[in-house]
Amino acid sequence: MNSDNPLVKMAYIKENNISLSNVKDSSLNKQVKAALLDESYKEEFFRRIFETDTSDYSKFNDIEMIYLYVHQEKDQDEEKNTQQNTKKEYVRELLHVYLLLNNNRDQFGIPFNTNGDLFRTLKEKHIRLYQQWLKTAPLGKGNKPYSIATISRKTTIFKSFLLYLYNKQYITSPIHKEFLAAKVSKKDRPNRDISKKEVIQLLDYYRTNPIVHGFLSILVTTGARIEEICSAKVSDLTYEKDEITNQYHYWLEVTGKGNKNRSLLIHDNVFEAIMRFRHRRRLDTVLNPIDHSPLFTTAKGKAYQYKNLSMFLTKHIREADVPFIQINNQLKEQIDAGLLPEKRIRSLSPHTLRHAFAIISAENNSDVFRIMQSLGHEKIETTMIYLENKQSKEQNVGQDWKGNDILNYI
Repeated sequence: MNSDNPLVKMAYIKENNISLSNVKDSSLNKQVKAALLDESYKEEFFRRIFETDTSDYSKFNDIEMIYLYVHQEKDQDEEKNTQQNTKKEYVRELLHVYLLLNNNRDQFGIPFNTNGDLFRTLKEKHIRLYQQWLKTAPLGKGNKPYSIATISRKTTIFKSFLLYLYNKQYITSPIHKEFLAAKVSKKDRPNRDISKKEVIQLLDYYRTNPIVHGFLSILVTTGARIEEICSAKVSDLTYEKDEITNQYHYWLEVTGKGNKNRSLLIHDNVFEAIMRFRHRRRLDTVLNPIDHSPLFTTAKGKAYQYKNLSMFLTKHIREADVPFIQINNQLKEQIDAGLLPEKRIRSLSPHTLRHAFAIISAENNSDVFRIMQSLGHEKIETTMIYLENKQSKEQNVGQDWKGNDILNYI
């Protein structure tokens, strides 16, 4: 596939019926994904859509429609349109489902048509069979089925894509309406609660490791997302005077979901932890408003990819030789060995530290609205999910029994 023509590149995967296993790790997969993410092709696609007075999507194939969906513009303000990380997720998920269904037409009962299109041939029964496969396929962690949260995410993306195809009259049937609900309830959510005492154990364990300790320090004291830390620049870190208190504070400007900016307060000792990180990486430790290089870099001086950093920190968190992690690992081993029924053990990852920030902030009597703003949530309901276990225990009616006469007789 050496052609520079985007239509040739994107059609190649369909015409050659590339198998899912081959596409997973091959350079070909990277080329196809790169083509689907290349925004320089948008103008050519736009021209083809409006070759006549009205928009016409019938001339495109399935892979090209994935491209058009990923790069659709919903707002004149570019910052309000789909961001790059989200586009990558859409490409990954939609390419996966296309290959899965196209290469297993017999299993899903999908007929072949003369032009080889897949999405135009889908019916209600194919959607139900796909959802059944999604629920039982051993492709999740530990070769187990996907979690309901993963199923919900995959379903949402595919359903949205099929709605797009219907609205553009690429398909004639509203099959997006045939999806069964895949809502994430409280029992389906991973337990990410972590106490102040446990955070201290983790920080103490990695105190002599300036790389891990630096990341843990900033994540737990700011509630930042991994993606926000990866994209932070040296110039985003400033030292400013509070005109009301006349005190100086460090602030880190980050870009969150929806390309929205917010400021994170960096406490003095957290700033020192960041500087120890940069010193270990042989980076400049002086603030510079015109230095737009990454604030945190790999050993090779490159900006972190957020998935790589997430895996790196998850590995170190789960390997920490501290009591609460030892217990969690032992419970997981017992479950894997079939000695215990499925039980919700704690999900320990960098995102756990974001939950810790919310929980500890609430314990410091911070208002939930302020916590929501600091986390960059758009809805207070999302913040309440972080706090629901803590509040459930605090509001348990058993708390009112303290000092009750009956307890004195037990």
